[in-house]
Amino acid sequence: MGVSLHVDELVIRGVDGVRHADADRIAHAFTHELTRLLTEQPPAAEAASYGVVRGLRPLPATTSPRRLGRELARSVHRELMR
Repeated sequence: MGVSLHVDELVIRGVDGVRHADADRIAHAFTHELTRLLTEQPPAAEAASYGVVRGLRPLPATTSPRRLGRELARSVHRELMR
């Protein structure tokens, strides 16, 4: 069994200190971390189809685009595991 993930749009609102120029770093860190997490701990087969994940818990304060991407991926993974 494999994992297929398609992120159509990643919208980040209300995060101070993130510049438009950081978008690629955030996206790369998000993709890398979420892929790692889903490979190590995939969601149950019966819960494996999702439309939109929204309403995530607040992320820790950071000015690092890479850390923001990783923390966002962890938050999404938690929601997928519910």
